[in-house]
Amino acid sequence: MKEWANPGPWILQSVAVLTGCAGFAFAGLVPPSTVPLLVGVLLACVLPQLLGGIIAYRRGEVLLATISGLFGTVITMGAALTLYQQVFMAPQPGAFTPEVMAVFWFVLFILAETMAIGFGRASWFLLLGIAEVGVAFLFLSINAWTGSVGAIKTAGWLLIFFSAFCIYCSAAMLWAEQFERPILPLGKPIFK
Repeated sequence: MKEWANPGPWILQSVAVLTGCAGFAFAGLVPPSTVPLLVGVLLACVLPQLLGGIIAYRRGEVLLATISGLFGTVITMGAALTLYQQVFMAPQPGAFTPEVMAVFWFVLFILAETMAIGFGRASWFLLLGIAEVGVAFLFLSINAWTGSVGAIKTAGWLLIFFSAFCIYCSAAMLWAEQFERPILPLGKPIFK
């Protein structure tokens, strides 16, 4: 029986799509009228992350499976459902206030930073990328607490950078699998 394939590239491609789209929206680079479409984008990106996480667990890759499951269920589904509620279910604009999302994003910031340390065992580059998206979550939390436009724009740009990080890592993993040797470097481990 053949071993399950590495789901990492598929997971990362899905995360790149969702963080790129969300980043452009949060940074104000697309008109607000397009934001309701993010619900569909977010929901479409759940399946690769969730299935990829299950495959990673099957392969014994607990760190990849955990972050994939976290992104695929809690972050992506949570963001999609709350966005849907704010846009389509609120009796009037501003009827639902976002303070609980500040807690949501802050806890995700802490979880991302915790997982970043684990990724340091694989690569300094992966550690920095995961830590960077954690900082984006911190800025999303600040925005939810305060309504700060600067915080949401900063979070948007950080998500755009994280999308680029995911694209690069996905290409590195995909090409390494396809060509059976590393093509793009991912950096050396920090921790043993």
